[in-house]
Amino acid sequence: MISVPHECARLRTDTVLLEDQYVIFVSGELDLATVGTFHAAVHACLDTRPTRVLIDLRETSFCDCTGLRALLRSREEIVRAGADCRIRGPLHPLVARLVDRTRTGDRLGLSAASPEGSM
Repeated sequence: MISVPHECARLRTDTVLLEDQYVIFVSGELDLATVGTFHAAVHACLDTRPTRVLIDLRETSFCDCTGLRALLRSREEIVRAGADCRIRGPLHPLVARLVDRTRTGDRLGLSAASPEGSM
């Protein structure tokens, strides 16, 4: 198991290698001020050429439009790099509301049957 933390004042990411899958745990607020920390974690993970990446948002307490855009772009980058990408919740109610109102659940890989992201 490898763990690589990235942290700023309101966001912490921990990237852990579990068997054949990288898990990026995202804790705190994902917004304009913190997306750089999130991108650093994703790019560090991509540098290892993973086959599977799981982004765990269970501890993400807030996400604005910039954070949502970072999630969408990161998922696209991971898939474009040839890796499988999943997003796991359940999502905090504020994050779930943003995903619902922007109708981006499908693009994030969240099914309509599990809007809280319980994948």
